[in-house]
Parts: sequence; structure tokens; C-alpha cells
Amino acid sequence: MAASAAQARPALNHIYVVLDQATFDALRSDPQVTRILGPSDAGLPDYARPRADADRIFLRGRTTYLELFAPRNRFNEPIGKVGIAIAEDRPRDFEALAKRWQIHCPTRFSRATVAWTRSRPPIPWYDSVQCDETAVAKDLSIWAVVYQPAFGRWQTGSQATDRRTMLAPRRRAGQGQFDVTGLVLSIPAADHRHIARQLAAAGLSRTDREGRTVLRGDGWTITLQSSSNTSAAITAIRMRVRTTEKSILRLGSSLLKSGWRKAALKF
Repeated sequence: MAASAAQARPALNHIYVVLDQATFDALRSDPQVTRILGPSDAGLPDYARPRADADRIFLRGRTTYLELFAPRNRFNEPIGKVGIAIAEDRPRDFEALAKRWQIHCPTRFSRATVAWTRSRPPIPWYDSVQCDETAVAKDLSIWAVVYQPAFGRWQTGSQATDRRTMLAPRRRAGQGQFDVTGLVLSIPAADHRHIARQLAAAGLSRTDREGRTVLRGDGWTITLQSSSNTSAAITAIRMRVRTTEKSILRLGSSLLKSGWRKAALKF
């Protein structure tokens, strides 16, 4: 089921991480973070600047984005929880992914269409599929999405469902300064195999080394490192950035390192 490197897919839509308060506050307000990754926003419907009491912020890239939660958040997600939304830009490719996952996890496969319900009538937003055992875990959630044309019309005035077009208005607003190119996760040894198999079933190409699996998608990689811990954790988010400045920023319990067109947020 693994794709070749030339045909690697799917892409990364976004990643969310639940942070401790000091790290959340630093990523929300540090001016150097804004200079490297661009300004944050508070999400739909108007992408306003986050308020001082915000429980989450968004950092928008060119085709991917980061969703960062405070420890006391509306979803009661625990500190350290990681969510990974992979994506296909075309509905037919998404349907092919959905079929592969349904074969991979036939007894615990779920599908949903999500709408933006704060408008009247609600606006169809995206379709999602998941293998339930890796989508509702306490430490790591994995699912796949494709945008709905109606959401594209609302956001861009077109029928587009691809991530780059969907995020184009955010670039015009001064965001879009980066894209996520790599994730590094520490995975309990007991979970490593089935998470790697699910990602390979989605279409990522897979390479195994001692205690480590590297999976390559369209423009990004995810590295799974076996751990003796009982919970999954993210250790690094690697990004391609526009800035050429070199800096090392301590942001609560995380570290943002940037160099020539590259940056890494390490936890």
C-alpha cells in the first residue's frame, strides 16, 4: 500500500498540540515568533487577533497550519495531546484514501461530514475519515480530511478544495510565512507498528530503521520513534520559513530554532 517517493501522498493539513500555559503564552505573544512564523489568529469566522483569554491560537502557513491549545481549553484536551490531520486536495483522491482505510480498519472505521454551524444555513466544511482506535486516543489523534466546495466558495469565492487556495486569503493578510515539512513523534513501542501501518495505508511511503519509522507524504515526513513511555508525544515540528535570520528562542518549555529558510519547534 505504500506509495513510491515520486507519488508520495497524502499531504498534511494541520497539526494541533495542547501546550502548558507558559509555552502557549510565549507562542501567542512573542514578537520574534510573529517575525518568523507570522501573526496568529483566533480562527473562523473572521480570523481575528486572539484575545488575552484565548484558549487556542492558529498559525497559518502556505498549505499547512498549526493549532495550539492552552491547558484549559474548550475541548478539555490534556497537555501534550497531539492531533494530526492528513489531507487530499481532490475529492477523488480522498475517496481512494477512505477506501484504503476502510479495508485497513473495517470494524472501527468512521466517516463524517462537518459543517460550520454558526452560520444560517450551516456551511458544509469538510469530510473526514478515521480509524477510531487512533482518532479517539488520549494522547494522539490521526484523521484525514478534504474540504467541501461550499467552504471554498465562502473562503475564496471559488469552488476550490485544495489547501493552498483555501489559505491564500491568509497570505494576503500577512500570514503564510512557513509550512510544516516534518513531524517527529515519540511513540510507545506497543503502538508503533499499528500507527505506522495506518499511515502507510493512507499512502505515505515507509522506511524502517532500528526503532524508527520514517513516512513520507506530499511535502512532509513524519518520524515515529519507539519509546518506553506509555503515551505518545511530539518532540519536534520542522518547518520551511521565509526568514533567513538565525535565532534560538526559549518559549516556555519549547525551543524555536531558525536558520536559513528553516525552523524547528522542539518540545
